Amino acid sequence: MIYLDNAATTIDKDESVARAVYNAINSKSFGNPSRGAYKVSLDALNLLMQTRKEVGAYFGMDNPLNVVLCPNITFALNFVIKSLFTRGDHVITSLAEHNSVLRPLYNLAKNGTELSFIDIKDDFSLDLEKIESLVKKNTKALVITGASNVSGVLTDLDKASEICKKYKLKLIIDGAQVAGYVPFDIKKYPESIFLFTGHKGLHAPQGTGGFIVNGNFDFKQVFAGGSGFDSFSKTQPHVLPDLFEPGTANVHSFAGLKSAIEFLTENSQKDINELTKILYNGLKEIDGIKFYSNINLKHVPIISFNIKDIPANYIAMKIWDDYEICVRAGSHCAPLFHEKMGTKKQGIVRMSLSFYNTKEEIEKTIEAVKNIAKEKS
Repeated sequence: MIYLDNAATTIDKDESVARAVYNAINSKSFGNPSRGAYKVSLDALNLLMQTRKEVGAYFGMDNPLNVVLCPNITFALNFVIKSLFTRGDHVITSLAEHNSVLRPLYNLAKNGTELSFIDIKDDFSLDLEKIESLVKKNTKALVITGASNVSGVLTDLDKASEICKKYKLKLIIDGAQVAGYVPFDIKKYPESIFLFTGHKGLHAPQGTGGFIVNGNFDFKQVFAGGSGFDSFSKTQPHVLPDLFEPGTANVHSFAGLKSAIEFLTENSQKDINELTKILYNGLKEIDGIKFYSNINLKHVPIISFNIKDIPANYIAMKIWDDYEICVRAGSHCAPLFHEKMGTKKQGIVRMSLSFYNTKEEIEKTIEAVKNIAKEKS
């Protein structure tokens, strides 16, 4: 099997990650963090703190208490978006966003939050120059992807941040596709929040994610439960990270996240962009191929395409049935991108790489797509 759906989730993890999760469970060393004064409870609390420190160091945050751990980035985006914006606020986002951004914003829009959208340019980059024309007196933030999960094109966050600073806007970055693949230092972006997930580029277990807060944010409570302290209060403790971490944490998987980041930090990764270029250059020889990616711009390891009018789902099923290659076809939870590209009906084929893919796998994939295209010609 050749796995090329890493933008959805990675299935290859370093052995140290699996060992960390196994040991966390098998050692019987971790109780409920913040719920006891005995060793296994305190050990669990310490493991979470060490995980925050690893995550913070990896993304440039010195204060581990500004690292919030969540079940995944979808939870994190819901927490952040719904805790910051309300009726009468105006939020700018883009046509490249994932439904994990769009649906929380749409939910707020039903209750009076205004939304504006940055367009996608012909080269698949975001039209950041138009942000200033969208700013209003009530604009609170720019909520934007770090990289499109369809095109793979990186957002120019430096430019976005400069505009946000000029108009005193908060910058909320969906880092689902960039974390682990592109170096990120949150200190470069004042008054920002960077959201991440563990199971994609960080090669950590599923069920791990969170966000990092850099600046002063007026959060409100959106979710509540046990906190392990201040139990007589009728509201969730209004301090980070506890405001966004009610209930029992997924300690065992966060042990895996900690190990995954340690592995990425200690081991240099191969140049995945070179494999991405090989894939692109091989596929571009196919008659009738249309790309929705641009390797001439800064990008993550994603190549998306269609071939003539062949349904994307046909290619995905055929390449699995005949060659056991895993790719993603459809709308990729990015409906506005597809509406912009006119691919709502056909869908798009997406191939996304990881550090574990090989040149041999990419060459086999190119040959498989060429064969499928010939059969349908």
